[in-house]
Amino acid sequence: MAVLTASRNVSVLVASRTKQFLPREHTKKAPHWGAFFVCALLTLLPFEQVSAQEGTCPRLLGGDYARVAHVYDGDTLKLADGSRIRLLGINTPELGRDGRQDQPFARSAAQWLEVHTQGREVYWVQGSGKQDRYGRMLAHVYLPDGRLVAEGLAEAGLGHVLARGVGRNLESCLFKAEARAKRAGKGVWQQGARQASDIRQGGFALVKGRITRVTRTSSGTYMDLDNHLALFLPVELKAQGASGWRRGQLLQARGWIIDRQRRGQTQSSGRQRWLLKITHLRHLQRL
Repeated sequence: MAVLTASRNVSVLVASRTKQFLPREHTKKAPHWGAFFVCALLTLLPFEQVSAQEGTCPRLLGGDYARVAHVYDGDTLKLADGSRIRLLGINTPELGRDGRQDQPFARSAAQWLEVHTQGREVYWVQGSGKQDRYGRMLAHVYLPDGRLVAEGLAEAGLGHVLARGVGRNLESCLFKAEARAKRAGKGVWQQGARQASDIRQGGFALVKGRITRVTRTSSGTYMDLDNHLALFLPVELKAQGASGWRRGQLLQARGWIIDRQRRGQTQSSGRQRWLLKITHLRHLQRL
């Protein structure tokens, strides 16, 4: 609840500084002359100069404005026209469904997004990936103060940064925000990466382990961690400079783990049940 209160205070402060980005119904028709000149000045400044006070990620061009009607969880929201948006650049903990408990900090992430976006006009830019398998639009969303939502969540330690589909102009600032949260031990960074040998279910995870086997195929490279979890590095990522993997190296990886057995895939000798596909080189790190 302390997080929610603090977020509301920040939202009020931000709204008072950046009235020019709010919907018209939130502005007064006859502002005082002082407020008028402040708003006029901010309107003339480039968006990047204004947003630099609140964050470091640049504003992408080619987007549109829309009001947020509903927040589903920490990384999914609905616009007033009914469009569902999945935020690019961040993955927040899952809220519990079907009798399962919330993951740690899932409720805090959802509250953060609700406080900062619901009922407000935001600027959003659709990503190159268009939609995910659930029919949600993949997009970058910016708060009324010009800050990238994914950066704000990462800075608060309420999710893990994802580089796929983000673009180089946003990768660096997002990982820097995550690094600040990690150094401060905020949110999800109160716990370290999970040991690969402890994986017992699918879903998103930050894992670490030692390479116990390397298998190269025409489609890519498989690296077993702790004789329990297989990482798959597609050949296109190897072509981008990923090489030199060998037994004994300690790695950290992030992504979605799938249960091959649950998917009905046959388990041949030495083939690991758990698989994590690397979708971007920034998701794999030598320790």
